[in-house]
Amino acid sequence: MYNDTVTWLLNTGNAAVQYRTKTELLGLAAEPTEALMWIEKKLPADWYKIKGLWYVYYINALAECGLNQSMLPSEWFEAAVEKIRTSFDFGCEAFMLLQAMVALGFGENSEVQKIFDMLCANRLPDGGFLCERRRNKLKHIPKSCYKADYFALRLCSCCRKKGIVLDIENDIVRYFLDRNLLFKRDNLDELVLDEKEGQRITDVFHPFEVMRIGIHNIMETISSLGYGNAPETESGWKYLNSAKDEMGRVVLSGTLTKSYLPKERVGQPSAWATFYSLLAVKER
Repeated sequence: MYNDTVTWLLNTGNAAVQYRTKTELLGLAAEPTEALMWIEKKLPADWYKIKGLWYVYYINALAECGLNQSMLPSEWFEAAVEKIRTSFDFGCEAFMLLQAMVALGFGENSEVQKIFDMLCANRLPDGGFLCERRRNKLKHIPKSCYKADYFALRLCSCCRKKGIVLDIENDIVRYFLDRNLLFKRDNLDELVLDEKEGQRITDVFHPFEVMRIGIHNIMETISSLGYGNAPETESGWKYLNSAKDEMGRVVLSGTLTKSYLPKERVGQPSAWATFYSLLAVKER
């Protein structure tokens, strides 16, 4: 799969992207040591003692680097396992944490397995999820949350890559295919999460966070589950391809003001988005 775009990824200076390019795109053996050193330099001291959403983001930073918990201090994950055990609420933050933990190698953890067993019973009629905090305030049966549903879809993808198949997979995939991935189910001409430029569901926003997801991540997730060639994904591929430059690199259109990964420049080719785009095509 060597080409100019892959060569560019291998020379970006982003050790995590370099590692994942070698192992996931090229199928080569590689050591994650440099990727770990790279991200450790970027994380704040004692980050694993931070409470709340930023702790979840830092767990995701490790997962995004392709690391495995076997090479990392166990104390980094104690709060994550406890959070899953005591306060998993089926919302976007909860699923964002869970999918990262699976990616890091916690899929066989007993607390993680307990959540897997609870997923099917906690779906809404449309096949998706909504955090219990919002759900408990409503007197009617609500629609699910697109953002929580994306991270549930991503959880299915992370599980598949670890040899685990969740019983929610077919329904959550159908939830996205029924809306052509990006649109409202009752109006396939109207985008969901249609916000300002750079933060829309069709934009290249990276890294993902609880409120915003990039088109490159959506396309890689659905492709990894075996649906990259489904006709319902056609619009998604068009949006992703339109973000590429002449070399095939994906140009960043939005990012976090404060990021849990080293920031890339908006308007410039993104190593992360380009990697995910190539991975999506490989998995397609």
